[in-house]
Amino acid sequence: MFGLLLCVVLQGRAHAQDSDAAALGGQQATIVQDAVFATVGDDVITAASFQVNLEAAYRQRFFHGKVPRAQALAFRHQVAANLVEHLLLYREAQRRGIKANESWIGKQAQGIEARYRKLPQWRKQGAEFMTQLHQQLAEQSLIDQLRGAVTSLAVPSQDAVRRYYQAHPQVFTTPARLHLAMILFKVAPWASATVWEAAAGKARQLLKELAGGADFARLAREHSGDASASRGGDLGYVHQGMLSAEAQKLVARMKPGTVSAPVRLLQGYALFRLEERLPARLNGFEHVATRARQLLLREQKAQAWQALIEQLRKKTPISINKSLLEVVQ
Repeated sequence: MFGLLLCVVLQGRAHAQDSDAAALGGQQATIVQDAVFATVGDDVITAASFQVNLEAAYRQRFFHGKVPRAQALAFRHQVAANLVEHLLLYREAQRRGIKANESWIGKQAQGIEARYRKLPQWRKQGAEFMTQLHQQLAEQSLIDQLRGAVTSLAVPSQDAVRRYYQAHPQVFTTPARLHLAMILFKVAPWASATVWEAAAGKARQLLKELAGGADFARLAREHSGDASASRGGDLGYVHQGMLSAEAQKLVARMKPGTVSAPVRLLQGYALFRLEERLPARLNGFEHVATRARQLLLREQKAQAWQALIEQLRKKTPISINKSLLEVVQ
């Protein structure tokens, strides 16, 4: 984000304002740059600060693309919320006596300076930019250290991990799988209808041969255009979502040992053989205990961090100028 914020400043205010207008679908937000956009406790967020952060966020998310008005307004609300959250956490870190990591700041600043120092604006105002950058990095350093302290939690007990496992069986369940083999008559997506029909005809002919007792693996090696041909068409085990909707619907009704009717795929026409159907299976706790512990700890850290943010929001007077947040022409 530092690079993006700096990029907005370096490339000039006029160009940045154009990007905001484009994101709003051509409706330029009217913002008085020195107006008070929000107050967070005793701190003030200016309209100019909001605008710079908004423009940087637009570039990161939308790459100057036009955004529907309703989505743009929702995005402005999110940027405002992020600014408030940043300020709350920064002040909390200061209150706790956390000090900026100057070594980290120096390394980050060097990297950003190396990226931008050849730009004309940097040559003119490099010292000013570095001062602004140092402040941004110092704030982020404090917030990162605060997060590290808040989320430094004890490893969950075995009983807690087991309860998490029991409460989230879907997370530790291997989905139902199908062992499939395939013969693909490959067709380019842009090929003519005649070519597609010819491929369908070949598939129907092989289906007759299979019904007469021909070996599926041998025919796959001889006729399939898929990479699995060398394996006799063996695709291994697949689960829901790995096949196209048409193929999935077809194989879902098949019984092991049967061959499907020809089905049209993006790559051509295919015949599927169902070798085996394995039902969904809950993995035993002893096999997933390490993963369960990691997931539980990650969840607990996220909850601790979010609880701090909610606590800071509740105890800090926050006021946002909605006329500056939402008004467009």
